[in-house]
Amino acid sequence: MEITLQARVFTLPSFDTYFEPVERGAGSAGQAFIFLPAAARRAVREKLRRELGDAGGPIELEVEYGFASGRR
Repeated sequence: MEITLQARVFTLPSFDTYFEPVERGAGSAGQAFIFLPAAARRAVREKLRRELGDAGGPIELEVEYGFASGRR
């Protein structure tokens, strides 16, 4: 079996564009997020905003993918 890792960088117009689906409850992370108390939702949002280095403009996210191949 061989495993190859590849990284891609995605640029989004803003942090709000990135986070809006989570705030609507999209995906498992969004489902967990919407059930948090309001203060915890604000804290999570702000912590992630800081971690992503949001400065009010576009943000870049690096995502790493793993690809496996092999034969039986």
